[in-house]
Amino acid sequence: MIKISKYTKLGFLVLASLTILIWGINYLKGIDLLKRNSNYYVVYNKIDGLLKSGSVNINGYQVGQVSEIGFLGDYSGRLLVTISLHGDYKIAKGTTAKIVSSDIMGTKSIKLEIVHSPEYYQPYDTIPGTIEGDLKEQVSMQVLPLKKKAEELIASLDSALTIVTYVFNQRTRENLTESFENINRTITNIESSSAELNKMMTSGKINSVVDNMNSITGTFKQNSAKITNIIANLSSLSDSLAKLNISPVFEEISASVAGVNSIIQKLNTTDSSAGLLINDPVLYQNLNSLAGSLDLLMKDVRNNPKRYLHFSAFNIGKDVYITAKPGTSEEKDQIIFKVHLISSPAKLSTESVFFKGLGPVEEIKVSETYNYMVGKTTDFNKISQLLELARVNFPDAGLIAFKNGRKIKLEKAIKKLTE
Repeated sequence: MIKISKYTKLGFLVLASLTILIWGINYLKGIDLLKRNSNYYVVYNKIDGLLKSGSVNINGYQVGQVSEIGFLGDYSGRLLVTISLHGDYKIAKGTTAKIVSSDIMGTKSIKLEIVHSPEYYQPYDTIPGTIEGDLKEQVSMQVLPLKKKAEELIASLDSALTIVTYVFNQRTRENLTESFENINRTITNIESSSAELNKMMTSGKINSVVDNMNSITGTFKQNSAKITNIIANLSSLSDSLAKLNISPVFEEISASVAGVNSIIQKLNTTDSSAGLLINDPVLYQNLNSLAGSLDLLMKDVRNNPKRYLHFSAFNIGKDVYITAKPGTSEEKDQIIFKVHLISSPAKLSTESVFFKGLGPVEEIKVSETYNYMVGKTTDFNKISQLLELARVNFPDAGLIAFKNGRKIKLEKAIKKLTE
């Protein structure tokens, strides 16, 4: 029988203890070394507090955990997260790994949003990653429209107070005092007139007026025969008028009315030049567009007369306009229209539901303010349709124009399109 020394036994005991310790530490972390695990990669721009050993869930059930977190080697600042799934669970292609808050304290975990697909990711493949909007961002998006409305309400109240203050100034109060004094004088005059009327009633003047009326009615009674003769003469005159033949006159009036109706019918149709001028909406729109273009042209002539009038007694030099180079050869000298959605002091997530349906969102930071824009086209009608769609969630959205990578005035861009 081979005798094992106590040092050998001690070595086996230490090795077994280390093995159990390593296994126990990994088990407490959620890693079972005795089970087969599958590793996958996810790339994020930011992880918002996601920690190593964070849980990986599918429909609320933990199927793995975060095993490693590190930066990509391209020095872009993006983060590479390695997730380890227990067992042989397969992930269908199209699935996304979304960082979410797992509890009210803000602990972050990864939620696998599974889609049904016949194809599956292989171990060590890269899964697309997304980030759930934080509470601050969601509150900011909800409160921002209320803030706009509150500012408008405060501006309206300020205007109302200004008007009230203007109405009840010193001059207005003086005018009101004078008006009340005039009313008092009017009442005094009415009282004086009533007193005079009372004196007339008591003095018998009213009785004399009644006597005069009786005298007038007596005169009418005495001349009733003459009045009857006048009425008979008027009756005879009306009979003479009735005997007159006025049918040709009415026929001529009817013919004139028919001619006027014919002219009105032609004006209501597009068969004549006058009808086209009145009923053609395209002609109206073209005339309206022409008027707008002429207005823009007149403004530009007043602001930049040197573009249209060139005269000089001596050749003393000329103006030089410097413009930036375009981004690409296809966009050179083209006018690009975009829709400006919102400006916010806090950075917003371009994956927010408020931006869905508007296409790719462009974020530009200027003076500690984040500006968000969508759309990039030279078609003014197309960008106008996108503007109407954007104003459903962003009532203050507006159009902006760029040329050769530089922002230009929208009026100038429209003028360029009409040329």
